[in-house]
Amino acid sequence: MKYIIYILIVFSQFRVAAQGQNDIELANAYYNEGNYDKAITLYRDLAEKPQNISFIHNNYLEILNTKQLTKEAEKYLKTINKNYPGNISYQVDLVDLYININDSAKAEKEYLQIEGEVLENLGKLRAAAQYFINKQHRDYAEQLYLSARELIRDPNAFAIQLATLYRYTNQKDKMVNEYLIYAKERDGNLRYVKNMLQLSLTEEEELESFVEKIMEKLQNEAEKDMYSDLLIWAHLQLENFYAAFIQARAIDKRNNLQGENSLEIGQLAFQNKDYEIAETIFAYVANNYPNSRNYITAKELMIKTQELQIKNQFPIDTTAIRTLTKSYENLIDKIGLSQYTLEAYRQKALLHALYLDETEIAIEMLKTIINYQNAKNNIKAKAKIDLADIYILTEKPWESLLLYYQVEKSHKNENLGEEAKLKNAKLSFYKGDFELAQEHLDVLKNATRREIANNAMDLSILIKNNTILDSTQKALRAYAEVDLLLFQNKYGEAQKKLDNLIKEYEEHPILDELLWLKARRNKEIGDYQKAIERLRQIVFDLPYDILTDDALFEMAIIYEELIGDTEKAQEYYQLLLTDYPGSIFVAEARKRFRNLRGDFITQ
Repeated sequence: MKYIIYILIVFSQFRVAAQGQNDIELANAYYNEGNYDKAITLYRDLAEKPQNISFIHNNYLEILNTKQLTKEAEKYLKTINKNYPGNISYQVDLVDLYININDSAKAEKEYLQIEGEVLENLGKLRAAAQYFINKQHRDYAEQLYLSARELIRDPNAFAIQLATLYRYTNQKDKMVNEYLIYAKERDGNLRYVKNMLQLSLTEEEELESFVEKIMEKLQNEAEKDMYSDLLIWAHLQLENFYAAFIQARAIDKRNNLQGENSLEIGQLAFQNKDYEIAETIFAYVANNYPNSRNYITAKELMIKTQELQIKNQFPIDTTAIRTLTKSYENLIDKIGLSQYTLEAYRQKALLHALYLDETEIAIEMLKTIINYQNAKNNIKAKAKIDLADIYILTEKPWESLLLYYQVEKSHKNENLGEEAKLKNAKLSFYKGDFELAQEHLDVLKNATRREIANNAMDLSILIKNNTILDSTQKALRAYAEVDLLLFQNKYGEAQKKLDNLIKEYEEHPILDELLWLKARRNKEIGDYQKAIERLRQIVFDLPYDILTDDALFEMAIIYEELIGDTEKAQEYYQLLLTDYPGSIFVAEARKRFRNLRGDFITQ
């Protein structure tokens, strides 16, 4: 008999629990449908039983707040806080309620109760702070962390939590202070701090303010490499490479790093085309650390930087090029020809071939690299590509084809292999085999290096645009012949043909490409006004052509860097920004425009 009674009791409890679960599911279904009236009726009954609270709390409270049933919500929250005295989230909900009804006195009272509990048990701190953050009451989360910091008498405690909090509340000064505290805790934190600062300090003024703050820190804690490191980081964000170099140089000296950090800054300046500063830095490393592992790299990059500066001045000074070959020669003579100086040897070969018309010297030098016993595969591949280019100059296309294919095979799915494939596509283009060129280009549209993918896309579009509507391909073949002549440095012959083609095809879609070639050649011989005239034809006479934004950007560059007319440069940068917002040149044009306008000038 007792067993039967026990079974009945258990069954009864199970049925009640099942009914409760059904009611919860039904109430939640009404809530999800937006039928708050039916939902609240069920939630009120369910709230009478404490075991249901965790299943209904958020939905029930939201409905009470939505319907502005403040008294009922307050009564409900007080009841569940009484039933669950250790549940911080329910206490935070009560604070939230009082804030929403503008009862600051009650909100503060409830907050202080929470703070008291948290300070008695710091294990609850982060959860309580997060609850306040979730309710958008970050000031209370901040107060909790600061009170806990004061309690344990550690001014550095909870720095990362506070820094994150200040980042979301846009309190940049406080954020920076906390991140600096966190960075000092251990070396591994500095990388994270830099990443967060890069996301947060996005304005020029903010970075300048950060520089000032770090400078103050350095005056008081000059031995801290961390501050020098952060100062370097800030100057790099501002692209102030010389200032970054000054700090890097100090770190190198302090830690006997043989110019390692300085060299890195020089490379960044080089990549950002600040060649004058880059040359200064490379010269410093080479002159001050002649016996270090960084010497060869610094010396080689210094010469390369000088080379790029010479190449950016038109017409190119061949006497200066000859001086560069001597500089490479002196470096190689000092160190000896080895796997460490093969790159300098390769660069010297290219100068002989491309600027001094000494192809035979270049060919022998590149063959030396290819056959060098200890040469790495990449330098051999680069030398093969260079040699193939020179064979095009000397009209040996089959030799070029063979070398390009060798690199494609040896460096498949690598940048050098893709570069060789692009060169092969261009060689097919020169020969008038547009179908084969297109096959190569279709593969390269997904190249890993964006520059190669973009160049492949440009050539592909050129072929398609001038073969679809012109089945004879006569104009495209003529263009390819001129393009080859220019590559082979046969400028006189190329100029005559180009002038004739511009007249012959003035109504043909290929006209913009011909004008572009002509403008490029005018620029190379220093005839900037003629280059501008050709570019203006593309921009204003052919405004819907694919090269229009390219021509507009190129005009601005010529005015800024070669003619020195900054007003005209600004005019064309602005025209690009307003009329061609989707151009790939927009970011660089905006930067240059703002720089010319004086946006980045600091006192």
